[in-house]
Amino acid sequence: MKKAFTLIELLVVIAIIAILAAILFPVFTQAKAAAKKTAAISNAKQLATATIMYIDSNESSYPQSAYFEVNGTVKNLVSAYDALYPYTKNKDIIQDPGEPKAINWKTIIATKVASGPWLSPTGIEFAGLGMNFALFEDPGVPPTVGDLDPVRNEGQLSDQVGTVMFYSATYTARGVVNQYRKDYTNWALTNPYVTPPVDFNRYNFAGAPRHSGSIVVNFADSHAKAVRGNAKLPGTGPSSNTATTIVECYNLPFDLNGIPDVIGEPQD
Repeated sequence: MKKAFTLIELLVVIAIIAILAAILFPVFTQAKAAAKKTAAISNAKQLATATIMYIDSNESSYPQSAYFEVNGTVKNLVSAYDALYPYTKNKDIIQDPGEPKAINWKTIIATKVASGPWLSPTGIEFAGLGMNFALFEDPGVPPTVGDLDPVRNEGQLSDQVGTVMFYSATYTARGVVNQYRKDYTNWALTNPYVTPPVDFNRYNFAGAPRHSGSIVVNFADSHAKAVRGNAKLPGTGPSSNTATTIVECYNLPFDLNGIPDVIGEPQD
């Protein structure tokens, strides 16, 4: 006669399984999150390398954040993403595995940019890495054009190691509260990075500390790393509002726009 498990034995086994699950599941979750952060750093590193290749091929100039191109009935909004695509041949590079569709670029440029709808000439649909609008300037985009928003040159950077290029970002529409503000209540609701007053501006593409409170960032010397959302990145520069006033270039987690020694806040 085979001996069966008693009810108490079964309950003990179930309890042991439950305890093991409670111990292991968080470990698995952390491992998965760590893998996504590592993949995001890898993407950022490759995008940084592509940027270096671009400026080497374009007289040391950085690509523009955006400019308009009209060809008959086709209206393209050409972004830094599009400019760098020939050097990556991979649209996934501009994504962040922690939130691959954080920035619905296709919808944003079709519905949020004045006089649209606009298209991406390379068919960019989603992004998870935002760009430093001070480094990737936009002289071809109103309201300020030409010399007021000059294309940046590599020679202007006195601190390539400390100059942000791309970073983990999300898109927040006009009048909507940034989803990460709940963890950073020291940022006022009236701050434009928290509640953007416009639809297509640096404020809409704020930093996103989605990797267990960290932001993946790459820099002008091509290195990439994850930094805590409450970290302090070094670098100061003249304020775009008052040139005689020196301000912090970067204010994490939301503001990663600026160039050390050149400008503390990008021009609109």
